[in-house]
Amino acid sequence: MTSRTQVSTRRRRNSSGTQWIELALVLLPTMAILSGFFDVTFAIFNWTVIQNAVREGCRYAVTFQTTGGMGQDASIGQTVMNMSMGLLPSGTPIDSTNSGQLSITINYYTELNPNTVIAPPSGNTPGNIVEVSVVNYNLQWMVPIAGTIINPYRSQAPATINVYARDVLNGYPAGVTGVAR
Repeated sequence: MTSRTQVSTRRRRNSSGTQWIELALVLLPTMAILSGFFDVTFAIFNWTVIQNAVREGCRYAVTFQTTGGMGQDASIGQTVMNMSMGLLPSGTPIDSTNSGQLSITINYYTELNPNTVIAPPSGNTPGNIVEVSVVNYNLQWMVPIAGTIINPYRSQAPATINVYARDVLNGYPAGVTGVAR
């Protein structure tokens, strides 16, 4: 009985601190996996919200409605921003040239030539195709653990989200003969 007690005491004395090493070896990968789940979930949430906002903007475009005395493009852009749950900052530009910055893009195409954009001020006539998109939305990680030892945080967004929605413009509402773009 005494030899077991001595071995047990000696073993405890020689193995002190190993539980902290084991905890670190288990806890660090577990936290990395959990933060990865959060980041992927947040990325999917951002993409879904912005895709829904673009679809709502496209639905709004089909009806030829305008709000507050704005033209159709500005009204569509405002609808997209309103539906984005605050993910798109107010004042996000409406740009048809895709300049490389975050922007809401609204383009019109004819059914006969769906690859050539119709230049403003025309294009928003019944029968044409409207494309509403949000381009160059920078995704930021919730837990920025990637990078280098010197600079552990990323200076750039790790991914960019671009979403598009297209539909054919319906006829004008009753009593309307045209809508300013």
